[in-house]
Amino acid sequence: MDVLFEAQFSTLADSGRVFSKCGKCLRYLKYISARPSRLYCGTCEEVYYLPQKGTIKLFKELTCPLDNFELLIISMPGPEGKSFPLCPYCYNSPPFEGIDTLFGGTQSGSSVKPGKGAGMPCSLCPHPTCRHSLVTQGVCACPECSGTLVLDPVSAPKWRLNCNKCNCFVMLPQGAHRIATTQERCSECDSAIIQVDFNKKTTPLEDGATLYVGCILCDELLHSLVEVKHGKSFFKGLGTRGRGRGTRRGGFRGRELPSGKRIDPKMSFRDF
Repeated sequence: MDVLFEAQFSTLADSGRVFSKCGKCLRYLKYISARPSRLYCGTCEEVYYLPQKGTIKLFKELTCPLDNFELLIISMPGPEGKSFPLCPYCYNSPPFEGIDTLFGGTQSGSSVKPGKGAGMPCSLCPHPTCRHSLVTQGVCACPECSGTLVLDPVSAPKWRLNCNKCNCFVMLPQGAHRIATTQERCSECDSAIIQVDFNKKTTPLEDGATLYVGCILCDELLHSLVEVKHGKSFFKGLGTRGRGRGTRRGGFRGRELPSGKRIDPKMSFRDF
C-alpha cells in the first residue's frame, strides 16, 4: 500500500522549490505554490503558511532580528496592489501578545483554517528597533480606519504609504529618488517626519534643491503632493471605517491626534 501511495503522490519534502533560509537550522525552505501556499523545512519538518494572494519574493536576503528567518515581500497584483514584507515564522507564530487575535492567527487551536487567516506581517510588528517594523516605518493614522499608514519599502519610484489594516493607500511625491521615515515626530500631529530626495529634473524646491524633510499632514508642500486612493490589500474588509470606532481587543491603534485637540482641516485627509 505504501509503495502504491508513493507511486501516485509525491511527498512534501520532494515538492516545491528551494526558496528562503530557515532561521532555526539555516537550511533552505521549499516554497509550495499549490494552495494553501506554504514553506516547508525538511530538516525541522515544519510548515509555514503564507498569504494566499499575490506574488512572493525574497526581500533582499534580509533577516528578521527576532528569529533569523529570511524576510519575504508579498505583492498584490495590479498597479494599485499593495506590497508588504513579512517573516514566515512571525506570520505563523506572532511573538507579541494580541497580534494573533487582531486578524486571526494560523496557529493550531485557532478558529481560522490553516493558510486562510492573516498572521503578523512586518507592518503590524511592534518591534522597537527593526527597520521594517510598524514602529520605524509607520507614518500617521489611516483616514479610513483605525490602522496606520506604513511606508511601502519596494514602491519606488511610485512611492506610497499603505494602511496596515484596510485597502487605503496614499501616493507620495512621484519620481523621488528616495523617501524614508525619520525618528523625528511632528510637534502638531505626532506623525513621523519623512525625508524626501527629489529628482533634480522634477524637484518642486527652489534653486534646484532636492532634499526635503517634513510632515505629510502639516507641511503645505508635502501635503499638496500626496493623494489618497484605495487598492488591493490582503487585509481588505478587515478594517473598520471611521477613526473613532476603536480597534479590536489586543490590537494596536494607529497614531491619532490627542483627544480634545482642535483639528486644522489642512492637517488631515478629510475632504481631500
